[in-house]
Amino acid sequence: MKIKKTNVVLYGLLLTVLVVGIGSKFREQKLKKQLRETQAKEALVSSNLASQNELLQIDSLLLKGRYKTALQEYKQQLKTIVDDDNTYIKLRIELAKQFIQLSKGIHPDDSISIEQKVADTSTVKIATTKGEVRKYDSLHFALEKVKAQLNRVKKQQQKKSYGEYLTFTNRKRHKVHYVGQVRNDKANGYGIAFFDTGSRYEGEWKENLRHGDGSFYWTDGEYYVGQYQNDRRTGQGTYFWPNGEKYTGQWKDDQRNGEGTFYGKDKNIMTQGVWKNDKLIEQSKKN
Repeated sequence: MKIKKTNVVLYGLLLTVLVVGIGSKFREQKLKKQLRETQAKEALVSSNLASQNELLQIDSLLLKGRYKTALQEYKQQLKTIVDDDNTYIKLRIELAKQFIQLSKGIHPDDSISIEQKVADTSTVKIATTKGEVRKYDSLHFALEKVKAQLNRVKKQQQKKSYGEYLTFTNRKRHKVHYVGQVRNDKANGYGIAFFDTGSRYEGEWKENLRHGDGSFYWTDGEYYVGQYQNDRRTGQGTYFWPNGEKYTGQWKDDQRNGEGTFYGKDKNIMTQGVWKNDKLIEQSKKN
C-alpha cells in the first residue's frame, strides 16, 4: 500500500512538472509572438511617419506656388503606396491640378492667380524653413489619429468622386479653394482646402463649414489639431506655437474653454486648470 501511495505521489509530481513546463513554453511562444507583432507595428508606424513627412514637404510646394512640381511629386508618391488607403494622395493630386488651372486663369471667377492673391494679402507672413518644419511636428503626435480618421472616411470617399472642386467664401470673408467630398454642391465629408491667406485645412466638413476632426495650419508656423463644430475650434484639441509651446484641452468657439494644460517649449507643464474665454480662471491644485 505504501509503495502505491509513493507511486501516486511521484506521478503527481511528474504531471505537475509537465504541466508547468508546457505552460512556460506556451507563455514563451506567446511573448515571442507579441514581440514580433509589436516590432512589426513599430516598423509600420515609422514607415508611415516617414511617408507623411515627405508628403507634407510636398504640400509646402503648393503654398510656394510650385504647382507643377508638387503634382509630379504627388504622382511619384502615389506609386510608392502599397495598400489601398491612397485617398489622401489622390485628393492632393486633384488639388494641384485645380491650382494649375487657376494659375492659368481658366476659371472666370479667378482671373487673378493664386500667387498674386497671396502677395496682395497684407496679413500673410512667409514662413521660414525652420517654421515650416516645426509646423509639421504634430504628425509625430497625431499619426495614429490621422490614420484612424482616414480609414473612417475611406468608405465614404469610395462612394463619390474625390476629385470635385469648389470655391466659396467662409464666414470671415476669405475665399476657400476646396477639393474633396461634395454633396448638394457644398463641402460635405473629408476634404482639403487652401485659403486666400495661405493657410490650409485638412479634415471633415459639413455644409462648407469645418466640422469634425481636422488640422489647420497658419503661415506663421502655428497649427491646431483637434475637433471643430460649425467652423470653430470646439471640443478636444491641441494648439501648437512655433517656439515649442502648446495647449492641449477643451475648446469652444475658437477659444480655450474647459479643462486644459499649457506646456512650455521644454515640454514641461507651465500651468493647468479650467479656462474660460481663453483665460485661466481656476488653477489645478496639482500644478
